[in-house]
Amino acid sequence: MKVFLSRQMLQTLSFALAACFACLAATAETAASRPEKAPVPLGIDLPLRPGERVVPTAGADCSVIVFAPHEERHERFAAYWQTARWNGYCRFGLAHGPGTITGVDADWSVDTAMLYGLEVNPAESITAEVGQDGAITWDPLIDTLNFFSGTAFSDLETKRYAIRLEKGPAGDLELGDLVSAWYGQDYLEKQTFGADGREWITSVSVWNVDTYCGLGLPAEYRSFEKEVKKACRKSVDKLVLLRREGFAADPWTERAITWLKSCPVNRTRNTNDCGRLVKNALGKDGVELDKFLTEGDAAARRAARQEIIDRYAPLEAAIEEPLLVGEFQ
Repeated sequence: MKVFLSRQMLQTLSFALAACFACLAATAETAASRPEKAPVPLGIDLPLRPGERVVPTAGADCSVIVFAPHEERHERFAAYWQTARWNGYCRFGLAHGPGTITGVDADWSVDTAMLYGLEVNPAESITAEVGQDGAITWDPLIDTLNFFSGTAFSDLETKRYAIRLEKGPAGDLELGDLVSAWYGQDYLEKQTFGADGREWITSVSVWNVDTYCGLGLPAEYRSFEKEVKKACRKSVDKLVLLRREGFAADPWTERAITWLKSCPVNRTRNTNDCGRLVKNALGKDGVELDKFLTEGDAAARRAARQEIIDRYAPLEAAIEEPLLVGEFQ
């Protein structure tokens, strides 16, 4: 999957979408207890898992399926697909196979692949290939990596890690590389679901607190005043590494800071070394993410894709129309 947008345009688009999504009203409804039924032209119900929702793309000529066990997530994805068209094959009314997602104003496009309406990889990102030695080699054209844990993409037990770097390391990506080049935005997110279907985000990012040095801290930083003062005493950038946690429907700044440390200084280069704190910030999640970085998530993705194919196999067997555009699986 290739992204045909400049980094600046992608950031502008992602910020605008994030602001839009954050403004959507949250409700207490959940769809986790039952699958959404949707008829197909042949009168056969789609084999949806609990929490999967059918969402029309812009123009309503084809639909996608999103895992939305809570109404908050459904509204976010429905709002996105109102702005995006699917240019590709439709199978049972669902986007299927290789194709392009294009903005309604044709000002952006993303090459991707769908599997019976499910976008296995998010549109704005790509997963690097795992080499024969199990290492993941960083591609400088990629600025987001996504890792998946679980046997099905549509499951409350599914966990996803999203890593974003503005500048890739010279070799294989390692845990300590994750804050080597930038600060001010989330560089890592862990996405999980609660029993009620609400999406929970744990994020780790680097922040320059220079603005607050000597001027007083915002309320959210006050419990970490000692660490902020430590950063403010340094002669180089006043950097802290912090972890925030909260619901995906909440704005980033409204998610509570649950951990914060002043970044140590590399005295040889007179630069901050936030990478040394990454494992501390991640806690027990650091072991899982480190395994992804060294071994990848290919097995989990294969299992999840096969689960989707197996679900749709009876539907394929019940009709006479064959696939006309090649092998998508």
